[in-house]
Amino acid sequence: MKLKLPIVLFIYLIGLSYLLLPTPEVPELSQAERSDEPGDTWQHPDQKGFYTNSDREQVLNEMQSKFSLTLFGVKIPSYRLNYRPEESYSLVRDQLSSYYLEEIVYPFHSSLFVNGWEPTHSPRYAGKDKKEIPQISFRGVPFVSKVTLKPTSSSPWARVLVWTLVFPSIYLLSKSVKKTIASYA
Repeated sequence: MKLKLPIVLFIYLIGLSYLLLPTPEVPELSQAERSDEPGDTWQHPDQKGFYTNSDREQVLNEMQSKFSLTLFGVKIPSYRLNYRPEESYSLVRDQLSSYYLEEIVYPFHSSLFVNGWEPTHSPRYAGKDKKEIPQISFRGVPFVSKVTLKPTSSSPWARVLVWTLVFPSIYLLSKSVKKTIASYA
């Protein structure tokens, strides 16, 4: 069954509309104190750090609902990728303590890395006495975790170029597959 040109054009235009949406702002974390430390401000102006008593699931659900894209009044679903905490050094920033690292992704568009440091849950301190586990505090107030947010995005022109090249690539690939299948028949 061949796709008609109008259907392909419709899919292309919907995808183009999605790719040209502005990148969502890095959201604020509710019920949290915004970090004013150098690593969370002037050293990395695109990143935000927060001290919070919210757990991992609360933080990730809130960030996924706030870091969102809407096209024609419809909220576009994002998905989450889970990374090993050790990868925070290369994906977020060097010398960043991490208990969890997840990425909220909009394919071909943008994403938000959410890094959380909860020393009480970290395997590094499993089996240690409570006195040996480092405490997180900000301005003298203790917190359960520190969350660092790092957005990533590409140029809209790069997105459009890649999206545009997908269509001739699919066409050429399908022709090649058909030719290969026909040669074995």
